[in-house]
Amino acid sequence: MRIKTQIIATLLSAAVLIGLVGAVAIISQMSLTRTTALAEATSVGRQLAEAVAFKAADAPRPLLERPGALQAFVALQHSRSKRDLVIVDRSKIILADIPGEEENVGKPFDHDRGNEIRRVLDDGQPRDFIEDSADVAEPIHLVAVPIEDEPGKIVGAVLFEYTPLLHAAQERTNAMIWLVGLCTAAAVLIAALSSLLLLSRFGAGLTSLNRGIDSLARGDAGARIGLTSRDEFGQLAQGFDGMASELESSRLQLVDQKAYIEDIVRTVAEGIAVIDSEGRIVSANPAVADIAERHISKIEGQDWRSVLEMRAMSGDALAPGTSPIELALATGRRHQAEVRLVKPDGSLLPVVASCNPLNRAGGGIVLTLSDISELRSAERAVNDRAEELAVLNRELKETSEATSRLVKLGELLQACVTFQEAFSVVGSAMPDFFSGLSGTVHLTSASRNLVEEMAHWGEIRSSAAQFAPEDCWALRRGQQHVAGPGMLTPRCNHITENGGRGYVCMPLAAQGETLGILHLCEPAAGNGRDWLSERQQVLRGVVDTLALALANLRLRETLRQQSIRDPNTGLYNRRYLEETSGRELRRMERSGQPLAMIMLDVDHFKQFNDTFGHEAGDLVLKQVAGTLLDHARESDVVSRYGGEEFALMMPGTTLADAAERAEALRKAIRQLHLTHRGRTLGTITASFGVSAFPEFGVSWAEIVNAADRSLYQAKADGRDRVVAGSATTAASG
Repeated sequence: MRIKTQIIATLLSAAVLIGLVGAVAIISQMSLTRTTALAEATSVGRQLAEAVAFKAADAPRPLLERPGALQAFVALQHSRSKRDLVIVDRSKIILADIPGEEENVGKPFDHDRGNEIRRVLDDGQPRDFIEDSADVAEPIHLVAVPIEDEPGKIVGAVLFEYTPLLHAAQERTNAMIWLVGLCTAAAVLIAALSSLLLLSRFGAGLTSLNRGIDSLARGDAGARIGLTSRDEFGQLAQGFDGMASELESSRLQLVDQKAYIEDIVRTVAEGIAVIDSEGRIVSANPAVADIAERHISKIEGQDWRSVLEMRAMSGDALAPGTSPIELALATGRRHQAEVRLVKPDGSLLPVVASCNPLNRAGGGIVLTLSDISELRSAERAVNDRAEELAVLNRELKETSEATSRLVKLGELLQACVTFQEAFSVVGSAMPDFFSGLSGTVHLTSASRNLVEEMAHWGEIRSSAAQFAPEDCWALRRGQQHVAGPGMLTPRCNHITENGGRGYVCMPLAAQGETLGILHLCEPAAGNGRDWLSERQQVLRGVVDTLALALANLRLRETLRQQSIRDPNTGLYNRRYLEETSGRELRRMERSGQPLAMIMLDVDHFKQFNDTFGHEAGDLVLKQVAGTLLDHARESDVVSRYGGEEFALMMPGTTLADAAERAEALRKAIRQLHLTHRGRTLGTITASFGVSAFPEFGVSWAEIVNAADRSLYQAKADGRDRVVAGSATTAASG
């Protein structure tokens, strides 16, 4: 009855579990419904917030700063979605509302009981809330999404209704809840019916099994249950009947098994011998004869000492009473040891001797001898392999350490901003990679006609500091070049030592361009390349890392120059002038020094272009730019301000000195005599406007505007002249 009770309890537990699972599924679905609706509303709210903050190319300001357009946008979205949509600013003031609610514009939105909108405006995380308003018939679910004018700058929020989404999702959920409930009830009913059927069949089958077991227990070997049903009880009955049949034949099988065991003993690879309490070998299998190299007739009946001479693992004789056979016979306990058997030819055979006592009145032991000669040979091979693996492990560790240093070197080089920083890192890091070697890094100049030393380490300088690219075989061939004592390869012409040392040159190539070479020198190099072979992998890694870093530095420098230089004249552009002049103005202000600004414009440049063509115009601009550079100091910044207009910023220069320099520039430009395709371009003139700090302002914008006004005055007065404030220098000559 206890098993039946357990079955009933199990089925009832299953029914309760089904009900719990159904309830959990219903609760989870309800929670998922609200989460899904809120996620969809939040996504739409983010899109609306991005649209409100978006600054179109054809609009001077975003929607958020255009009340009329913002209200029209809200009305359009409401007509499409039929949902409430409100836009508020950082102070929760309503900027736009749906049609019919326009009177709320300009009022604060205070229908969020938990002040969710203020928290959204503070931390930028979307939140949902129920509108707390007395004039709505039923709750309105809103989600507040921040409006970001730029990353991290929140200027307002979008309040978007998701009540319809929530209701639609709930309707879908209600249908699923009914389905889950019906399924749960059906599962509980089926479990109850199954329990009744199972108990009925279980009782009948269990009674039949009990009868058969009782008969077998009373000694009736022919007892059978005879149950033929196809259920588990039928299978148990068939198994019981089969077991009873097997018991009848067990006695005969025992005899066969004895013969079988004897066959195993005779054929097993291990030597097995039975030794009585007197030390005589009662029986032995053929393997013992093979191990002892004696005939079986000369083993059985003999004292074991006359057949099996055992020695220690070192080959020395064992002390009396210490062999495993003697210990097992003396103590009656199991003993095992590795020993050496002396063969008839005097050689030693490693074996494991296991002695197990016999549980019989006369005592004795069973001796098992296992030949382990092959195992020991395998162990020696494993030990040799272990030594090789240890060497490989050391090499792997060294490679891993070198790789870690390479990664660190690459990170340092990638963080460098200038070539000077990069080569400083190289000079300090290379001794860690190539201990005992001296070396240099040479970089090819931009003109490709000179290779210059940029970094050096070690005590020896084996290469010239500067040389032509054709003086290095590595640059000629585009691959590694090694030379040294006993080698047939030619030495590079840039090598300065007398030939008693070995060296290698590796080209630094990356992105399809050869940037220079890495040169290493070995002071004590012998014949051949042995000194280099163990460093070859590290050398290749260092070269690749260094070449890639230098290529990236050169690319960054090129991009920087392109971003601050005018491509036609090579002068700095307006952006660079404004950034640099602002810094210089603050520096001059701190030090109490003046700063002057010259603005100049080429006279009648459009008419010149129309007459001679744009190529001639570009030539004029380049010549004027060259003239400005010729008259500029190292601290001056010369830039093309735009079109045919140029600017010259001069730190530490007074207004009077600037006017004199402007007049010198005006005369120099007037003296230009240019020809283009055989045609004389005529006289080139320019008008100049001069301003200075602090006379015309303390900000960069004020100084530029003052120079512009002076430039316009110079043009109005007839061009080809310099105007500095109210003073005018007329053209001469």
